[in-house]
Amino acid sequence: MRKYLLPFVMLAIFSVKSFGQNVFEKGYYIDNQGSKVEGLIKNMEWGRSLVQFEFKNDATSASKLKGISVVKEFEIEGKVKYVRADVEVEMSSDNLSTLSDSKDPIFTKKTVFLKALVEGKYTLYQYSYEDVRRFFYQTDSDIKPLVYKKYSISDTQVAKNNMFIEQMQSLSDCDDINDSQILSIQYRESDLKEFFIRFNTCKNENYKSFEKKSEKKSFHLSIRPGVNFSSLAISSNDNQSLYNTDFGNQTNFRVGVEAEFVMPFNNNKWALIIEPTYQYYNSEKEYTTKTILNEAVPNKTTLKYSSIEVPLGIRHYSFISAKSKVFVNASFVYDVVLGGSEITYEEYNYLPRKFKLEPNINFAFGIGYKYDNRYSLEFNYHTKRDILGKDIKSDYKTISLIFGYTLF
Repeated sequence: MRKYLLPFVMLAIFSVKSFGQNVFEKGYYIDNQGSKVEGLIKNMEWGRSLVQFEFKNDATSASKLKGISVVKEFEIEGKVKYVRADVEVEMSSDNLSTLSDSKDPIFTKKTVFLKALVEGKYTLYQYSYEDVRRFFYQTDSDIKPLVYKKYSISDTQVAKNNMFIEQMQSLSDCDDINDSQILSIQYRESDLKEFFIRFNTCKNENYKSFEKKSEKKSFHLSIRPGVNFSSLAISSNDNQSLYNTDFGNQTNFRVGVEAEFVMPFNNNKWALIIEPTYQYYNSEKEYTTKTILNEAVPNKTTLKYSSIEVPLGIRHYSFISAKSKVFVNASFVYDVVLGGSEITYEEYNYLPRKFKLEPNINFAFGIGYKYDNRYSLEFNYHTKRDILGKDIKSDYKTISLIFGYTLF
């Protein structure tokens, strides 16, 4: 078993080191002189506003950090755009435990990268930092805050300064948008984007909406057949030779059905996985022992083991190209032993002794490659598992080679 483990670990380290990164995608930035520089930008799917990003001129060149002091705007084409701006940001926390008791906004002058959500005659931006999320708008040369603030009026009551509603009303001159509709707007991305798109379309203005247009599904189901390279050794605490059996290495078939739930953040690089898997290991050992009269007598140990393993774990993808990616995963495995699984000791002149195998837990670690979100190949290593759980100790170990086909 150990001879399989070393190359497995080395492959895992090499793959994570080589591909543990987000994809560089086509984009550009504009510098302080107004020059547009095209190249590749590392898409980090930033969850909050940033101050720098990685850029390289082409796929073969080294990447460099570009900061807010030298870049006026940058865009990953069709996906995300940030614009540098000097704006007044209302930085009061929205956390209920630290709310201000003042209704009036308290602005802080900041130079930030604002994320463009809708770009047109009516442009909507977003700024995010920790638990602060604020929105801004632009209809001419100036970028202005959409004013919103939660504040405390007692130990148990929270109020809101919804000045942004009045600002939205002043922006709207569309016949098909009335005040009651605007009054229903919540200070959140989905509501504000909807209305800024409506502001642009009602005046037949061209606009650009930056949003995920991914066809990636959040749930995948895969069939995963493969082979197990397993070993089993059994020993007794009192060192009785009858129970000390090394069944050795064995290669067997396994098949699993994997459900994968992709997390909606960080470029869909994280997923939860569960894979009920049928596996088995059957073996028989014959050997001789000597009686007190020094007579050689036959003995036999028979093992029948089949189970449904239920790994529950987490997976991380690293992209090589648009169609290729590697992944690593770690799982907690619960083993459901199927009926008829037992070990039988047949000692000369004694009745057979049978021990039923018991469910138990262990851990599994895998590394694999997936192509076109359809075909995959994975090496999976299981830590040892005790399948007896009695005074008789057992070490069951498995390394798997798994082929996957994603149905949807």
